[in-house]
Amino acid sequence: MCAEISKEHLSTFNRQLQTQLHKELIHDFSFPRAVCKSLSELFISYFDLYFGNQRKEGQIIFHAVSKDIPPGVL
Repeated sequence: MCAEISKEHLSTFNRQLQTQLHKELIHDFSFPRAVCKSLSELFISYFDLYFGNQRKEGQIIFHAVSKDIPPGVL
């Protein structure tokens, strides 16, 4: 499943993804804020490095898994 995002909204989407990662790291793992910020920036840079060539400008790729698969397996 793919969804197109316009260039105007791409930076907003990236910020939202980074914010979501940051909040989940704080909530789920109780890391300090500075560590969460650093990790979320690192994750986003790895996503762009390893998966950036799989999408065109403004395109998002979703990977679906069964709800029965526990977190961290894939």
